[in-house]
Parts: sequence; structure tokens; C-alpha cells
Amino acid sequence: MSHRYLTAIVAVAGASIGTALIYPWIEPSISLLFFPAVVIPAMYGGYGPAMLATILSTLSLAYWFVPPRYSLDVGIDDAVRLAVFVVVAVSTAWLSSARRRAETAQQRSVHDLESAIATLRKVSGWPVLIGANTTASIEQLLRHAANVVGSQNAVVGWESDDEPWLYVADPLRSDEVVTKHAPSDLEALVAGRYDPEALVSAAFHTEHLSGRVFFAGAETSTPDLFAAVEVVAREVGNSLDQLYVAERLRELAVREDRLRLSRDLHDGVLQALTGIRLELQAIAADKDMSAPAHDRLLAIERALASEQRELRLFIDELKPAAPAPVHSGPIAQRLEDMCARVSAEWKTPITLRVVPPELSLPETVDHAVRLMVHEAIVNALKHAHPSRVAVSLDAVDAQLRVSIADDGRGFPFRGRLDHDRLIAANAGPVSLRERVTALDGRMTIESTAAGSRVEFVVPVTIQQA
Repeated sequence: MSHRYLTAIVAVAGASIGTALIYPWIEPSISLLFFPAVVIPAMYGGYGPAMLATILSTLSLAYWFVPPRYSLDVGIDDAVRLAVFVVVAVSTAWLSSARRRAETAQQRSVHDLESAIATLRKVSGWPVLIGANTTASIEQLLRHAANVVGSQNAVVGWESDDEPWLYVADPLRSDEVVTKHAPSDLEALVAGRYDPEALVSAAFHTEHLSGRVFFAGAETSTPDLFAAVEVVAREVGNSLDQLYVAERLRELAVREDRLRLSRDLHDGVLQALTGIRLELQAIAADKDMSAPAHDRLLAIERALASEQRELRLFIDELKPAAPAPVHSGPIAQRLEDMCARVSAEWKTPITLRVVPPELSLPETVDHAVRLMVHEAIVNALKHAHPSRVAVSLDAVDAQLRVSIADDGRGFPFRGRLDHDRLIAANAGPVSLRERVTALDGRMTIESTAAGSRVEFVVPVTIQQA
């Protein structure tokens, strides 16, 4: 039996004993002590114990105190007394229930206020994330957000109006924190990594971005948690928006610096080299000059011309790329033209093989590959002094394999070094290696006394022209 009903029984028993003790003095008001016996269970026990106390009180009065005593001869007076007890019990139980509801609502309000204050206190210490390393800033942001909510991890996905990509950041990914995806269902993408039942999330919308923050492994699923998630999601969105604006400003600053540098090189160094070449040509045209001196001056003039072409390529690379179609057509003809020009300048035969001949690459890869091939050829001609150079491009299984081989003096080292060993030893042409790395490629160099071979493999999307 519940303790509430036991309280009703004890209260009625106490009222009966008390009434029996003072019966001679309260005989006209024998119900005096039974009203508290009904009110107390109604206040602390509710309707059930109140009704039990009402019935027991009526029976106790009818048996013990109402003449004829020691019999349950219930009459009109007992019915009236029962009705009064019922009214008192129901009214008291209702008032007590309303009071408990008010106290519960007050406690809940206080708890909600304390939770909101605790969340705001944590949010008030939100990190300042404007830094050079955007990925590290996002990782720090998500770890702080997970700590505020009390979850094991926080994952965010977002997209902007000016980019057709969906970005997802997950600090627990060991390979790459921020990944780029084609537009897709963000919730399905995140649910593929985590248990959907253990995720809570909230959306955010800012001036430049829209997305959703997911929290995995939260301790409890309560209204307090959902309120905290809403607040933290808005803060995450605002922080990402600030990072987005800062990144765009950095890109704009870099763009302006590159433009200024390209103009300075074109109007300064390049024009100065042109003036030197013209002066050398004028001196070489002197009829009184000896043949050896004349040939040396022409050789210097040709070397300057080669350096000018490389400088023009560098200046063109500094300039922002103009909008271009996704694919630029077969690469073979452009490489043939370049090889023919370099071969004529250096008086060294250069052969080219492209498989398949109609190979077409994305514009950015096409441009980068031509620059890398040109750099590798010129490096070989400058430093190895070969009698011939062979260039080959092979596209197989979404990979482009490029090889530049020569019969010159080779590199200072001997043997074959893969990409990792080249980085560790800081060997080979650094700028070429960095270009390959920028395309997520790998470079290998094989060097012998009879020549060398530079080979790099980059992932590409192959399209037949």
C-alpha cells in the first residue's frame, strides 16, 4: 500500500482516538477532529487518499460515536456528513494540486533560467577565429561548440550562394577536417558517419552562408539541450560567416598583390631585359667584331630571350585567370608548339608523345601541366646539357602520367627518389615539386650518369575531345 494511503488511514485512526479521548467535552461536535484527518491526506496525497480518508471518517463516526454506537446504522446525518467530507476533500486536493503545479512550473522556470545563464556564460567566451589558417580555426570553433553543448563532437555543413559546393567540417576526421562535396542531402551525409539516433542538430542562416550544425553523443536529450543547440548553432554560423568574409578579403588582397607584382615585373624587369637584348644585338651587328665574340654575344642574347619567355609565363601565371570553359580541347598541339619553340631556342631536339593523341584536360590542369613540362624541359637544358629531350604524356584510369627524360649529366644525386624522399632530402626542383603537390600529384626522379627522368602523376578527369 502506498504511503499516501497509509497516511490517510493513520490520520483517521488518530482522529478516532482523539475524539474518543475528548468525547465528553465535544459530544455535540464529534466531527471536529475528522476534518483535519480528511484535509491532511488531501493536501499531501491527492484525490485517492482524500476519498479514502472521507469514507473511513464517515464509517468511524457512524460506528464509534453516532448513536446507536457500535453499529453501522447509516442515516441521513451520516450521508450529509459524508457529502461535507467529500466537498472538503475534493476542494483541498484540487487546491493542493494547483499549488504543486505552480511550484513545479516555478522550479522549471528557475532551472531553465539557470541553464540559459550557463549556456550564455559559455557562449560569452566564444573564441576569436580570424586567423591565417582557416581549417585550424574551424576545428577550434567546433571543439568549443561541442564543449558548450556537452557533446562528444560537433559537425557542421554549409554552403554559400556564390559556390556550387557543400562543405562539411568534422574535427574527428584524421585525414582532412574540411571536405568539399557536390550539392547533396547534408543530413544523409552526416548520418552516414554517425548514428542518427545520437544526433541533435539546428540550422543557421547568415548573410553569406546557410547550413546546419550536428552534435553527436550529447549527454541528455532535454529541452535545455535543444535550446543550447539553437544558440550555439547561431554562433557557429556567425563565426563561419566571419571566416568566409575574412577568406574573401584575403583572396582579394592576394589578387591585388599578384596584379601589382605582374605589372611591376612587366614594366620593370621585362622591359629592362628587352633593352639589354637590343643593345646586345646592336653590338653584335658591329662588322669589326671578331666571329667568336659575335657568337658569344648572340648566345647571351638567346639566353636573355629564353629568360624573358620564362618571365612572361610567370607573369601570365600571376594574373588572375580569365573565365574559361571547363575543358580546353586537346593538349597535344599546344605542347608541340611549346616544344618546337624551346627546341629552336636551345638548338636541342625535343620529342613529344601524347596518349591518347586527342587527350583533353580540365582548364586548370591543362595550364598547370604545360607550365610543369616547360619548367622540366628548361631545367634539363640549363643544368644537364643534354643532346635530346623526350616528353611523354599517358592518361590511364583517371590519372595523367607525365615523363621528361634526357641524356644529360643527371642530378647531383644518383638513383631513384620518390615524392616523399624528394621532400625529405629537399632534392630536385622545388618549384616543380610544389606545382605537382598542388595538384594532389606525386613526383619521382631517376638520375644516372647517362641522363635523368622526371616523372609525375596527377589525378585528372579525362575527356576525349
